[in-house]
Amino acid sequence: MYGIINQSIQQLIITEFGEETWLKVVQESKLDTTDFENHEVYDDTYTYALAEAAAKILNTDINTILNRFGEFWIMDISIKKYPALMYGGGTTLKEFMNNLPKFHNRVALSYPNLTAPEFKVIDDGNNLQIEYHSQRDGLTPMMNGMLIGLTKMFNQEKVVVELISNKGENGLTYDLFRMTWS
Repeated sequence: MYGIINQSIQQLIITEFGEETWLKVVQESKLDTTDFENHEVYDDTYTYALAEAAAKILNTDINTILNRFGEFWIMDISIKKYPALMYGGGTTLKEFMNNLPKFHNRVALSYPNLTAPEFKVIDDGNNLQIEYHSQRDGLTPMMNGMLIGLTKMFNQEKVVVELISNKGENGLTYDLFRMTWS
């Protein structure tokens, strides 16, 4: 993953729990570096080690950390660092989600070595079903947090986000989410 992901985990921990907690996470992670360059690619093990260490230090589970990070990524990183990209995806949550399959094509202009997930969005009028195809295992909670962050970005917090099926269940090769408008 790109260094910006690891920088963002650092920013989340410092913002919500303080510098002292971040230093404990760094020590617990046992990584050989915690000074990440934005556009440099790092092995995924760095990101997982930081998330696992944060879960241990914060006395929670890794899914909770990844879910919170996904939401933080949208609300505190993406909107602030890439507003044109984020708001260029649509003026409503449904429009943004329907454009999501093309989203990473634009991101790849800044991050050419990106191993991005792929999405298929099915809109039946009242609900969206989102197929989340990723080569990386274990990031489903982060995607859930990102979807929640998008509902907040578009002031659609009454929209319910739920994971319908995990990869591997029912023979699926992707995770399936549903967004429901009440």
